[in-house]
Amino acid sequence: MLQNDYFQNHMEDVVMIHLKNHLKEGVDLECFKILNLIHQIVVPLGIKFDQQLVLYPKGDRLDRVEVVFNKNDYVPLNKKLVEGDI
Repeated sequence: MLQNDYFQNHMEDVVMIHLKNHLKEGVDLECFKILNLIHQIVVPLGIKFDQQLVLYPKGDRLDRVEVVFNKNDYVPLNKKLVEGDI
């Protein structure tokens, strides 16, 4: 997993994907499906990424899920997805 000190010093080297949760309680099914799809594609390829749940302040309600890739891993992955090689 990527480390927090890495983010502070190398923000230009990461790609962040934010998956917004639209439900007031629980997790939006579409958000979960996209997160599951990312896992199904990325894990078998051995690409490292980090995910973090972001809650609303002073509450237990999920705002969004952040998925963070190293840019050097994400760019070739994205190219393969666009070209249909995956």
